[in-house]
Amino acid sequence: MDTPKYEKLFPVLLFSIGAFGLNNLFQIPDWYDEVQANAWTFTFQQVDIAEIVLYLTSSFAFWLVWKNRSLHEIFWPAFAYVGVMLFSSSWSLLFFGLQSPLAAFIDMIVVALAIGIAGLQFYRHHKAAGWLMAPCFVGAVAFAFNNYHIYQVYTQIMSA
Repeated sequence: MDTPKYEKLFPVLLFSIGAFGLNNLFQIPDWYDEVQANAWTFTFQQVDIAEIVLYLTSSFAFWLVWKNRSLHEIFWPAFAYVGVMLFSSSWSLLFFGLQSPLAAFIDMIVVALAIGIAGLQFYRHHKAAGWLMAPCFVGAVAFAFNNYHIYQVYTQIMSA
């Protein structure tokens, strides 16, 4: 028996909330205050809002693809969606946990690529779902540029 369409939304949202939670586990290191004072960067509130939009938008897009199909039918879009969630949630570990702005920058490039791939995969099954990934892609690219700038400032601070 097929699962009703809206019942598929619950596990997608639960997975999204879990990924967002993983991304917010790590404490902010002391050196970040100095980086913030010397770098153009987003506020924590802006980052949280952008993350929530990324997780919810990509999750809703995936649900649009999945709601009328089995997971077997959409293996590659599901794989791409999980990739977006995993790479997105690893940013905080890399940036704050391992204190590596360079690794976090590389992760954001991978996130942008994963979002692009997911968007293309979603579009093949549901055009609106594919288009929903476009603002996520733009946001990931903006955060990648921001991470690179933070990496440059961090390198200057650490070498001084």
